[in-house]
Amino acid sequence: MHNNNLIYNRANNLLLILVFCFPFIIVIGSAAINIATVLISIITIHTIFKKEKKFFFENKLLILFFCFFLFIVLNAVFHYQSFGLLMKSIGNFRYLLLTIGVLFVLEKANKKQITYFININLILIILICFDIIYQFLFYKNIFGFIPGMCSPDLSNCTRFSGVFEDELIAGAYIGQIGLLVFFLKMNLNFEKSNYLILGLFLLFFSTIIITGERNAFLIFILTVFFIFIFLKKIKYIFYMSILLLSIFAVFIQIDLSVKKRFFNFSSFTNSYLSSNNNFMHIIKNNPWVYHYEAATELFLEKPILGHGLKSFRVKCAKTSIEKKLLENRIYYKDYRACSTHPHNYLLELLSEQGIFGGLFYISIILLVLFNIYKIIKKNNRKNRYILCTCIGSLILAIVFPLKPSGSFLTTFNAAILFYIFGFFIFYQKEIK
Repeated sequence: MHNNNLIYNRANNLLLILVFCFPFIIVIGSAAINIATVLISIITIHTIFKKEKKFFFENKLLILFFCFFLFIVLNAVFHYQSFGLLMKSIGNFRYLLLTIGVLFVLEKANKKQITYFININLILIILICFDIIYQFLFYKNIFGFIPGMCSPDLSNCTRFSGVFEDELIAGAYIGQIGLLVFFLKMNLNFEKSNYLILGLFLLFFSTIIITGERNAFLIFILTVFFIFIFLKKIKYIFYMSILLLSIFAVFIQIDLSVKKRFFNFSSFTNSYLSSNNNFMHIIKNNPWVYHYEAATELFLEKPILGHGLKSFRVKCAKTSIEKKLLENRIYYKDYRACSTHPHNYLLELLSEQGIFGGLFYISIILLVLFNIYKIIKKNNRKNRYILCTCIGSLILAIVFPLKPSGSFLTTFNAAILFYIFGFFIFYQKEIK
């Protein structure tokens, strides 16, 4: 009995370390994330059976996640493409267990431990930001990593990722993990109106612009917008819009790479004026629209269950839009409809998991909205109410169905999203 308790305590200490160090683990790379999530899953399963935790069955989000991942497994069996893909579908359960693992840790952690977690990870994210700024100024970071998407002579680069090297995900990291830690820090300093919070906010936003990641930029903007909507601070949307747009405008004016990456009005206008095509043709003639057309075409072929996990990259070649682009390469500027994913979470799930996958995704969004509504109604603990609203707004911005995105179940994207869900569910439970 003593040995069992010793193993249990050590396992829980390891779980705490893994969860609190997870932002650093993400920086190391996908292999480290996979190892960490597997370890967290094993310890979490052991804890569930050891302590007979029953709250899992009381939380609608956790039940929905379980049903969602179970459906993906059953659909993988139905479509059976390969043993490897079947194992990947089962492996997706580790993201659910990551969420539960975060819950277990936050339930047991004391205020001092959580404060250490917030401050240490905040320092990490600040260092990552300054490293990206250094790379932006000198075209190499402190480790000598060069930027991405550069001209042959490195005179013009449009993507800056710092310590992430050739993985162009720095903006996504700051826009998701960075904002999570920022909200937790803001909660610690809730009673103090100081310049640290504003400074961090502007540092994160400016760094995201520098990285050149448009999706991260949209997540940041949408998060801020949702927060003010939920908190009924409508007038602040105007003030914040002026502030963020002013910062954005300064970057566009002082640096050509930012202007090229985000928006180049003059080149767009010249393209429109010199073209025989109408305005809508220019808007539609881009690779994202073609990805969406291919995904829609695949969904309409098999609307109920889709084509199966990771099928877009395989089935896309047979779509009519891809064939049309290949037959008229010059006219369509060598754009392709095919990629590893359709660059939209909802369309990816619709094309690969059918209407059921899409309904699960929409249900997640609706449940988060419903939980935020309940949190706002129970705003008797003002700081926790604002924290939950902020984290919920971040989740909604990440899964917002009308913006471009990566692939939903890649290691990086899914691990971050379900890690954040753990904090949202925990603080939501505290308010109850």
